[in-house]
Amino acid sequence: MKEMQQFGKMLRELREQRGLTQEDLAGLIERSVQAISAMERGQNMPRLETLIRISEKLDIPLCDIVKIFDTRNENNQEKTLLEITIVDAARHLSLRDLKVVSNIIKSFPKEK
Repeated sequence: MKEMQQFGKMLRELREQRGLTQEDLAGLIERSVQAISAMERGQNMPRLETLIRISEKLDIPLCDIVKIFDTRNENNQEKTLLEITIVDAARHLSLRDLKVVSNIIKSFPKEK
């Protein structure tokens, strides 16, 4: 259940970052607004076909979406969500800005 809520949170964040309404996303992935709303609230488990469409239309790798549902890493789901958000944001940066961000990230100590 927690995975569905994490997925819903991620979906809402990705949709909003792209300036899309639930209606816009519903049209892009050929689902109803009610289905989008239920997914974002963590009440509806999307089928693989829907996950693939979300991946394609929101330009996010499918493997990143699927990580949310990996129950072996329940304690790391929040970390996974943050990683996805950072990678998604980085895709829209210039090369110069990516180098700056990369250097900042490298300056942090590695987690053991």
